[in-house]
Amino acid sequence: MELLTSEDFKNTKIQPEWTAMDYLLEVVRVDQEKMQEQTFMNKKKNGGLKRKRRTQEENNKNKRPITSYPPKPMMPEGLKQHIVENMGGSNCVLVIQKQLFFSDVNPQASRLLIPFSQVESHEFLNESEVERLKNKEAIKACLVEPSMEETEINFKRWDMRKKSMYVITTSWNSIVKNNQLKAEDVVQLWSFRVNSTLCFALQKL
Repeated sequence: MELLTSEDFKNTKIQPEWTAMDYLLEVVRVDQEKMQEQTFMNKKKNGGLKRKRRTQEENNKNKRPITSYPPKPMMPEGLKQHIVENMGGSNCVLVIQKQLFFSDVNPQASRLLIPFSQVESHEFLNESEVERLKNKEAIKACLVEPSMEETEINFKRWDMRKKSMYVITTSWNSIVKNNQLKAEDVVQLWSFRVNSTLCFALQKL
């Protein structure tokens, strides 16, 4: 993991009214953008070599390219059975699949960031919930941990200049500790409904 330098913040415009939380969020934003940029550059570099080899092979074989699509993520059967049979849940929707950053498991931050740009679909929220989140109101919800333990969390929306994200707070540190989550782990966050009430389930891949 490469540390941040003053050069990384050259485009940051500090506002006089910023609080300590605003500074912390800016550091998190810059850190994630830097890591995503490095990942993109590595993939681009590797992809260039692969494309060159692939082009040579296609020219030699002169075969028609075949379009393939990644398989749609499916909820693990054990988790689905727990939600449906034990909780009476339905309407399971994948919210996000993401690799955890250090900031996601840092006990001092105590929250899980869910960037809008990585959300599979926003349709897991109804109109009332969308309005509540826009008005900075937290939604209390039940979250099923990877251990199948049920925990109450707060689901919020944070707006930062040109970017917005959902955030899970309250009990997040306990969830990280109980399930031994760490940076670079890949997790899925699913939503579902129990008698129309919004709930979530976290799955560690």
